[in-house]
Amino acid sequence: MTYDFGIIRHLRKKNGLTIYGLSERCGVSYVALSKLERNLGNPELKTLDKIARALDIETHNLLALAEHDRPVIVDCVKSQEKGFDLLRSQTGNVRVALVKGAKGTEGGADHQHRDDYETCMVLEGKLRLHIRESQYDVNAGQSVQFDCIFEHYYEVLEDATFIHVLVAKRG
Repeated sequence: MTYDFGIIRHLRKKNGLTIYGLSERCGVSYVALSKLERNLGNPELKTLDKIARALDIETHNLLALAEHDRPVIVDCVKSQEKGFDLLRSQTGNVRVALVKGAKGTEGGADHQHRDDYETCMVLEGKLRLHIRESQYDVNAGQSVQFDCIFEHYYEVLEDATFIHVLVAKRG
């Protein structure tokens, strides 16, 4: 796996630090930091931990930023599913769909996502979320978030447009 530690320069500047200031804060020499920012070094985990703490972030977040330093563009896919029109995309552990459904349309009960968290933001119309033995009405301008381990489905109460997001619990 290749990392781009140039992100350290960005984070350092965002925090208003010079390379010397970051060096003082984390106890890593400015020469080593400079090399790292130019991707000329291969740091040990303890060094990254010191730098991350000095930048007020978790070490795993620093590594994630170094791994994913560039935006990812993916194609969206149009589909229809049980009366819903969908425009979907997926990047990494996140799946997003723009969904449109007419009043009376129901869906989602047949495909549970045990390892996901789900968020649904209603842009227009009104949905009813059935989860476990409860119902939740979600109006335009509202969103709902829950753990997909629970059986659930949506019912469109008024013609609706909504954004459906699934985030995997494990990356």
